[in-house]
Amino acid sequence: MENKDELNETEEITNGEEDFATLFAEYEKSRKPLKPGQVVEGKIVGIYEKDVLVDAGGRAEGLMQKDEIKGPDGDLMFKLGDAISVMLEGSADSDHQLKVSYNKALRAKKLVALQEAIDSGKPLEGKVVEIVKGGLLVNVGTRGFIPASQIDESYVEDLQPYLGKSLTLKVMQHDLPNGKLILSHRAILNEARSEKRKETLATLEVGQQLQGVVRSILAYGVFVDIGGVEGLLHISEMSWKRIEHPSQLFKIGDKVEVTILKFDSERGRISLGYRKDEDDPWPNAAKQYPEGTMIKGTVKKLEHFGAFVELESGIQGLLPISEISWTQRLSHANQVLQVDDVIEAVVTRIDPSNRKISMSLRQVTEHPWETFTKEIEPDAILKGTITRIADFGVFVELAEGVEGLVHISELPENTSKESLARYNPGQELNVRILGMDIANRRMSLSVKAAMEEEIESNIKEHVEKPEGPGKTGQVLGDKFPEELRKESNKLEEQDSKKDE
Repeated sequence: MENKDELNETEEITNGEEDFATLFAEYEKSRKPLKPGQVVEGKIVGIYEKDVLVDAGGRAEGLMQKDEIKGPDGDLMFKLGDAISVMLEGSADSDHQLKVSYNKALRAKKLVALQEAIDSGKPLEGKVVEIVKGGLLVNVGTRGFIPASQIDESYVEDLQPYLGKSLTLKVMQHDLPNGKLILSHRAILNEARSEKRKETLATLEVGQQLQGVVRSILAYGVFVDIGGVEGLLHISEMSWKRIEHPSQLFKIGDKVEVTILKFDSERGRISLGYRKDEDDPWPNAAKQYPEGTMIKGTVKKLEHFGAFVELESGIQGLLPISEISWTQRLSHANQVLQVDDVIEAVVTRIDPSNRKISMSLRQVTEHPWETFTKEIEPDAILKGTITRIADFGVFVELAEGVEGLVHISELPENTSKESLARYNPGQELNVRILGMDIANRRMSLSVKAAMEEEIESNIKEHVEKPEGPGKTGQVLGDKFPEELRKESNKLEEQDSKKDE
């Protein structure tokens, strides 16, 4: 009986040893061999003066430099018994002591995460560690390069403020095995801007007031970012006062409050306004420039229909071409005026609600007709110049801007249209004023009456002053000048025809 029990016990021991051997063999088989470059999870089992001993899960511990687990303040980041990731670097000497590295394991993990981020398109976080020619170097687990054109939404010249700064970055190009990694912060900003742009465009309304940031300045205006979308603030909408260049009021980066004036959702075009009501000079313009006021202004622009004249900064009026001169027929304002001319004019109409002022330059001076009628007798005989010929007579200018008509019946020749052929523009004539309509600026003239007056005057002169002593008994007609004799004969013939 005892032999049987001993046999069973021996058999159980033998079976147990076989099971342990099988399990151990399977355990050994399941364990992957440790290879240099492999990152494993280990445990700190010893901390010494210069080294740290790490159980890397193999048959031998790994040795690591103590400095690798020191923080910026010099204190250890790990303590005895802490789990730690290390990279196997291979045996160091004849006793097959492994060398391991915490820093290399950390770097390897970052590279794996970096590759995953690259593959998935996720942004990276990196710290600027150095300024180099053409851009910045950043640490994202490995070193990457940001070109200067990819740092911000516009080109950055001064890179110094970015040193030590953390940035969110997007991978543009990469070749990690060869250490090539090109990054962009601008792409991240553009993506955020695009999302914000969609939100902004969905809420924009004409008349809405928004805070914006000046992004660029041009000669004709500035572009303002109003939340991921830029609008144009034209120079004409910056101030009620005249400015030469937008840089007089703004600089890049300025925060401004603007108003939506126009919004084209299809084209994404936005027009902005900045002018303030309290700076508007027009509400007081009616008091300052009532109709009939003499003003002094500066010519700013010339057109075929007139000239724009600035009375003060922010207020311009129109001088119509018809109000420039009493006498000249103009086809363009530049025939009389030049830009920057300072002129005096009279306000003829003001409409503050529509921001319009009309003025007259010619009303500063008296009309030539008024001057003429004050200086000339109603039936005076004057010398004039033919300006034009009509079927019913000739027009004669007696003074600049003053013109009268000599009807065909008041010419000394036969009253026929053919008789007008002997007259030409520019020809001088002596005429007598028969009548004037000052209100309508019309005047009737007569060449015939002027000749009759001249003949009578000459006759009177010869009667009163005979040619020498003893000649008073002579026939007066014998002493008429030949020309006067001819004119007298014509008049006699005409009188006889009328009597018939």
